[in-house]
Amino acid sequence: MGEKRIRILHMTPADINNGVYRYIFNHMRYLDRQRYQFAFLTRGAAKLKRTKEYQRYGTSIHMLHHTQRDSQKELKKEIVDILREGYDVIHLHTSSWRGFLIEQTAMEMGVGKVIVHSHSSGIDVADSETRKKQMEEHERYRKQFSMKYATDVCACSVLAAEWLFGSRIPRNRIQILPNAIDVRRYHFQAGKRQEIRAFLNLENRIVIGNVGRYTYQKNQEFLIRVFAKAHAQNPSLFLICLGEGMLLDNLRRLYRQYDIKDSVLCMEWQEHPEDYLQAMDLFCLPSRFEGFPISVIEAQAAGVKCLVSDQVTDEVKITDLVTFLPLEEMCWVETLAELRMDGERQRRDEEIARAGYDVRTAVGKLEKLYER
Repeated sequence: MGEKRIRILHMTPADINNGVYRYIFNHMRYLDRQRYQFAFLTRGAAKLKRTKEYQRYGTSIHMLHHTQRDSQKELKKEIVDILREGYDVIHLHTSSWRGFLIEQTAMEMGVGKVIVHSHSSGIDVADSETRKKQMEEHERYRKQFSMKYATDVCACSVLAAEWLFGSRIPRNRIQILPNAIDVRRYHFQAGKRQEIRAFLNLENRIVIGNVGRYTYQKNQEFLIRVFAKAHAQNPSLFLICLGEGMLLDNLRRLYRQYDIKDSVLCMEWQEHPEDYLQAMDLFCLPSRFEGFPISVIEAQAAGVKCLVSDQVTDEVKITDLVTFLPLEEMCWVETLAELRMDGERQRRDEEIARAGYDVRTAVGKLEKLYER
């Protein structure tokens, strides 16, 4: 008989096509499926089932119907029923604290590994009052969290670790797991660049790009505002955004208001974002906060210069392609207006790999976490 497979349950957010799912699926491809068996616990089961990655791997999905706020009793019953199926590891991917009943229940039931993994450094809610309440809740729970609720804690960056764990957890207990990518997918290809630019009729345009969910956190409305002002000075500029989210329609209305609809393309999520990165001359990330944005690693691997908000951790600067700017409109307008077409693009994927951000290398850290 073969060795017993390790059963891993990923607790994930309801939103799809975010950094959490990209992290999981990037690594899942290179983890030994004969050694590890995966399942998902989420409130976004329907969306997850529609993804290409889910259809490729066919993992089981458990749908959560309750929250700690509406019924602790019913939520705990759901968790107990699911964990009784015999999971060796529960890997909880989170952005902020809303409670830790799931962690507590898993520890009480003797799950071998209860891993809490921080992926962000802020509250992604546009309404200021709601955001304030959730921030207060997050800070209250952060003060209560201790290692009695987890066997292991990890984060995508030092900033994300500080956000979720504060000073309660010693730094030597927190493992930093890099948001690694398949660097070979992103290496610069001049032919692909020409193909995508021709397909979009952008041969003579200076292309600025953004990849990310259309949310408060990602701050694309700021990008459209500064782009509109820069475009008035440099009409060769063209903006491409890829993503999904509740603010997409708002962004489309905004660029129509600025009368730049012929120079902006806000697209829904694309299966191969790496192809669109090839077409870009500059990647912009004006986020209000981040844990560790995979998109900036992908852009660097593709050899694209990056303009990034100074609210993003400097840990993301793997190459000299990254420049940080404060979220002050004129700084961005001046930089974008002076932009010229990137005529000397070079391959940077090997540099990203050497820094430890190739998933083929990084997957070993995850295996050690599951095994030890």
